[in-house]
Amino acid sequence: MIKKGIWLAYETTKEQMDRIKQLAPNYELIKGWDKKEELDFPLENIEIIYGWKGQRSKELLANQKNDLKWIQGQAAGVDFLDLEGLKKKNVVLTNGSGIHSIPIAESVFGMLLTYTRGIQEAIRNQQKSTWNQTESLIELHGKTIMIVGTGKIGKEIGRMAKAFNMKTIGINSTGHPVDYMDEMYDQKELIRQVSKADIVVNILPLTKKTSRFFDDELFDSFKYKTLFLNVGRGPSVDVPSLIRALNNGKVAFAGLDVFEQEPLEKDSPLWVRDDVLITPHISGIAEGFKKRLFVLFEENLKAYMQNKLLPVNVVDYEKKY
Repeated sequence: MIKKGIWLAYETTKEQMDRIKQLAPNYELIKGWDKKEELDFPLENIEIIYGWKGQRSKELLANQKNDLKWIQGQAAGVDFLDLEGLKKKNVVLTNGSGIHSIPIAESVFGMLLTYTRGIQEAIRNQQKSTWNQTESLIELHGKTIMIVGTGKIGKEIGRMAKAFNMKTIGINSTGHPVDYMDEMYDQKELIRQVSKADIVVNILPLTKKTSRFFDDELFDSFKYKTLFLNVGRGPSVDVPSLIRALNNGKVAFAGLDVFEQEPLEKDSPLWVRDDVLITPHISGIAEGFKKRLFVLFEENLKAYMQNKLLPVNVVDYEKKY
């Protein structure tokens, strides 16, 4: 009789595999993170997937005999997965929310300091062997940062902002209190409160409500020369609206790590703008990613083996996050 399988779709260390075997001794572990390696195990016998990014999704969900029960995803965002298909199959999905908090927060302040301290301009000048000492730079100290999306990443950005002695305003779905936020508002209040901010950081998940969320109306409500950063989801920002906001001065600088189409099209006007910093979706890359993801999986696996509800990062299929 073939054992039920745990498909390791993300690179797993020997120590981590030993721990999985200890917690789930009656399961077969299938190493499947090497794209060149075919799974030598029947898909219908896979019950758990670790570190999934949608590999073989159609095949898995179309298989009427499959016994898939739980998937631990890699990413915090899950909008790129077939959520309806997973819901119909009654598959529990847990995401990687929280493991990207530190690197994304550090990337946010890296982007900001690149602009505010003249580093971006200095890099350009160095390439031309040009000494151009500016007379005006910006201090983050005392500035107001608005964090749109106050989950684990937003909270970490708020914590770091406090180290710069910044005022923090948080935006979430209900306006509920969050640590490190001086003021909190719900999303409906954003358009009325956004003019308070010197800096706006978008970390919203992608849902029907947040698609093209940052549009002309919202950008027009910004304070003149606001700094805008997007480390959430690309489609939550309407790019033509952002370009108009850059042109009319509502946005003085945009730091963009995510885009609707990735890689960003070579003919995108964003590439050639001095007031835009583009990073190729790297803000979530973490030195400790492998360790942090496994900590989430291990905690959930303990509960799963005891037939308990999974305690960490269960995705709500209705909310899509």
